Amino acid sequence: MAATLEKLHHELPLQDPKKCDQEALDILKTLKPEWKREDVKFEVFTAGITNKIFAASVSDDDKVIFRVFGKNTEKIIDRRHELESWAVLAEKGLAAPLLGLFKNGIVCGYLPGKTLDVKLVRKPEMQTKIAEAMAKMHNIETGHAKLPCVYDKMRNFLSNIGTFEDEAKQAQYDRAFHNVDLETRVAEMEAITSRLQPEVGFCHNDLLVYNILYDEKNEKLSFIDYEYADFNFTSFDTGNHFCEWAGVDNPDFTLCPSKEVRRGWLKHYLKSKNGTEPSEHQLETAVQQSDLFMAMSHLFWTIWAIVQAQNSTIEFDYLGYAIQRLKVGQECMEEYLKSTR
Repeated sequence: MAATLEKLHHELPLQDPKKCDQEALDILKTLKPEWKREDVKFEVFTAGITNKIFAASVSDDDKVIFRVFGKNTEKIIDRRHELESWAVLAEKGLAAPLLGLFKNGIVCGYLPGKTLDVKLVRKPEMQTKIAEAMAKMHNIETGHAKLPCVYDKMRNFLSNIGTFEDEAKQAQYDRAFHNVDLETRVAEMEAITSRLQPEVGFCHNDLLVYNILYDEKNEKLSFIDYEYADFNFTSFDTGNHFCEWAGVDNPDFTLCPSKEVRRGWLKHYLKSKNGTEPSEHQLETAVQQSDLFMAMSHLFWTIWAIVQAQNSTIEFDYLGYAIQRLKVGQECMEEYLKSTR
């Protein structure tokens, strides 16, 4: 379990690749003493917009993964809780084993496969595998109280919004959000869901395409990156995943699944989760509410991105991303409200 892992004193600098590699090699002396230093190769994955992620290996079959946390991410991510969630998922065979902790990151085992992209996630056979894996995760029992985390997380994000050091960014933020009361929007969303009383289960909460691995050789699909894993509305997880069909680097939200595509996806998910075919009423309700939970996802990541824009050193247009998701989220909410009239 994560709580018993040895803590290493090393810190890996995000902005100094050479020193980062040297510190990683020193960590590997402890975690992989059988590896020869001169044989170690590094491969950087650049898909993440919160962390630096890279692999260390001596062969194709002997690899570990380093994840270096982004600057100030501890303000919005409970790292202890992340490790506890990771340990639960690893025990159920849904996550790679944790190998070690260092000051600003973790080392974990390697899961074979390639991350999905906006084309692969749309393939019917991939949709089926994702729905089945998500259903299995949502059925996990841990003995903890099943309370949705989404509102606590959003309010934590809100408490960390300050001002921009860059005057141009502050002006851009003021123009985009001058008529937007984010706290009120969170409260309104909470009021709606309290009336609906959605199901709560163990959720990933961040199933973008880069957090889904597919091992073609063994036909196995896995989820990675559990920073936000926690109990939540299971419909948030599915709705959030639908939003992530847009991609990450240059998201195109016109790629998100239509209601008809969502219907087929949710039908398979509900059957996998409950062991029986959903009734027409259950399916219609899930499809209708998917717009609501897509809107919730957009609000969640809007607020998150504002905090990142003010704190992260990673080169990504977080503020532009926040503005984009605010707009698309409003459209999803309008679609949901229209369907309930």
